Amino acid sequence: MLKRLWLIFGPLFLASFFVLLLIYFYPSKQSHNLMEEKYSAASISRESFKERSQKVRALTDPNMHFVPFLGSSEWIRFDSVHPAVLAEKYNRPYRPYFLGQAGAASLNQYFGLQQILPEIEEKQAVFVISPQWFTETDYEPAAFQRFFNSDQLTAFLENQSGDISAKHAATRLLKQNPSVALKGILQKLSKGEDLSDADRLIINLFARFNEKQSSLFGQFSIRGKLKYKEHVENYLKDLPDQFSYDELEKIARKDAEANTTNNDMGMENHFYTHEVKKDLKKWEGYQKNYNFLKSSEYNDLQLVLNQFAKSKVNVLFVIQPVNKKWMEYTELSEKMYQHAVEKIRYQLESQGFANIADFSKNGGVPYFIKDTIHLGWLGWLAFDKAVDPFLSNPTPAPTYHLNERFFSKDWATYDGDVKEFQ
Repeated sequence: MLKRLWLIFGPLFLASFFVLLLIYFYPSKQSHNLMEEKYSAASISRESFKERSQKVRALTDPNMHFVPFLGSSEWIRFDSVHPAVLAEKYNRPYRPYFLGQAGAASLNQYFGLQQILPEIEEKQAVFVISPQWFTETDYEPAAFQRFFNSDQLTAFLENQSGDISAKHAATRLLKQNPSVALKGILQKLSKGEDLSDADRLIINLFARFNEKQSSLFGQFSIRGKLKYKEHVENYLKDLPDQFSYDELEKIARKDAEANTTNNDMGMENHFYTHEVKKDLKKWEGYQKNYNFLKSSEYNDLQLVLNQFAKSKVNVLFVIQPVNKKWMEYTELSEKMYQHAVEKIRYQLESQGFANIADFSKNGGVPYFIKDTIHLGWLGWLAFDKAVDPFLSNPTPAPTYHLNERFFSKDWATYDGDVKEFQ
């Protein structure tokens, strides 16, 4: 009987054992390949967002300065003056590494950062904030889990130091992923309890396995060559060889005029046809009762800020606008929206995050926004005017002054004058 069972399951057991050995002893570091790194940087795929190995390889390349550009879905709005196109065409001393997906906000970005902390230490980053992240309803757990993996989990557990960030992050993770692995350890962190030596041993074993697994399988997960050709290389020939904002604006404006002909909201034709027109009546007055002032996103943003401060990262924050005509049609309150921007800026500036490109009042500028809330055409040029000098002339991070009050529910739900918040 035992012999028959071994004949049936033995080969499977041995194969699984050897796969585990291969993963555990697979080298973590990969040799640099600039073109492959460019492909992964511009692929803007779920894999490039979640997986460690491709990010680490690019961010450690000694011959090219890749910079994390963190946000959500804005990076996929490619056109002739997209940040990736301008950086490549004019051989900037940096290249953007885009980290963003539709639906990913600060909590996903925080756990993604845990995979690349050595690579961002004392470096630079660009972080795009959309006020529309700050909704009263929390993340849908399924939405959060789409961009979360076990390597992020163990990277976080290895990096945490038992402070308020660890407590808040563990609490949020347990809520967003109730069946998460190593749940008992996370529960300890959420209660502010110390981890045992056994806990740390378990974390270390799982972390090494996850890191090796990312290195082995991550190299097969990104197929960015075609996207790079389509999204970046195809636009290079349309730009003047000699850099000029005046000439670039002419090209961007001409492109925008040709691609916003089927609607009076200034939206790109394809987006309007496929995302707006078919349900146009449904969107009328749809955002009338939206409130961006009361949201757990403020606390999640603080997680990111605490991490940037600990890692001494000099960050440029970009605040996105809302298409003014869309705002009027959906009856999104301009007053509420600007109040939310004030609240976000107060959270940043009061803690020393003073590098802010605030485009929140540009929603009515023609050809500044490509759809409802994302930059495009002239918006990308304004973005470049803020980002390029910041990244091309790097300076050390300022002295940050972190305030734990921004983790409080009082702040998350505060809708008064920010200057009066105590």
